[in-house]
Amino acid sequence: MLRTSRVNRAIAYSVYDEEIGYCQGHSFLVAVLLLHMPEEQAFCVLVKIMYDYGLRDLYKNNLEDLRSKFYQLERLMQEQLPDLYSHFLELNLEAHMYASQWFLTLFTAKFPLCMVFHIIDLLLCEH
Repeated sequence: MLRTSRVNRAIAYSVYDEEIGYCQGHSFLVAVLLLHMPEEQAFCVLVKIMYDYGLRDLYKNNLEDLRSKFYQLERLMQEQLPDLYSHFLELNLEAHMYASQWFLTLFTAKFPLCMVFHIIDLLLCEH
């Protein structure tokens, strides 16, 4: 039931925002929101996150903002985790190969729910 509901809510967003349309990553975020609030409120929070928190920009202009996030991630790794950064360079492992889903789903797809809830809480509280 939750999967159907989250996909339907993600599709509802695609109708609301035709410029962005449907993205499979939206359904993960919608699922997290639906675990905490009614459908209408979850939709409103999704719209708020997309527009006011900048998630929408990740999907626009041929994913230009997403590529910018990859660059920022790699620079942060280079500065803060130089050994890991060097190891990734040796393996020819670039940020887009592992971080796309992180950014496009706001970390809701691959992490345990307890961690996801904290990430979303921090996002909503800090903005």
